[in-house]
Amino acid sequence: MKEIILGKSVNNLEIKGYFFGEENAFNKTLIVGGIHGVEPQSKEFCDLYVEEMKNLPFPDDAFLCIIPGINPDGLAAFTRGNANGVDLNRNFPSSTWKSTPVSGNNAYHPGSAPASEPETKIIVDLLKKYNIKKIIAIHTNHYIQFPNPPMINYDGEQSRELAEQMSVASHLPAHGDIGYPTPGSMGGYLGFDLKKISITIELDDSKKSPELYKKHSRLFEVAVLG
Repeated sequence: MKEIILGKSVNNLEIKGYFFGEENAFNKTLIVGGIHGVEPQSKEFCDLYVEEMKNLPFPDDAFLCIIPGINPDGLAAFTRGNANGVDLNRNFPSSTWKSTPVSGNNAYHPGSAPASEPETKIIVDLLKKYNIKKIIAIHTNHYIQFPNPPMINYDGEQSRELAEQMSVASHLPAHGDIGYPTPGSMGGYLGFDLKKISITIELDDSKKSPELYKKHSRLFEVAVLG
């Protein structure tokens, strides 16, 4: 395992990534947690995997970059958005990006332009640098405006097979529609615009991280090998 400083947040906090396996492997996966600061379990869920795997052998011909907390400012302040008040999951340069928040709710503020935020740019740059084809976003179903049950959400038919494998491993249902509009989302950008395998895991926000990890940790194995 290698720990790498990928960049810094709006408030100049380091954003760390953990690399496992060989960078020239064909099977490349990016896992991102902590996109919303009100979902700390999503970061802790990833941290538990990093801690468990850091001294263990990694599967052959596989490469994983995992970013437990892409939004450290939001996590520190317990806010959905980053220090600029931008919802990173509405800030990606997708064909659906809109300059105004969904339903006028500033909790979903998309930023001044697509990929305007340093945290978003880190992910966009990683995708280009390593030609990653498979991206998993870890969330919890923290209620803001549009409630949804825990699930495995996938973007695009190319993502369905892996989503169904993860559904079997986690006992969470797989759905191709999260049930509400997400203009500028990471999943939409990756799955529909770039045609990459794009999965969003929505875990139960009412559970603590160790319980979630004990119940769903096999998701990481399926994500890496799938």
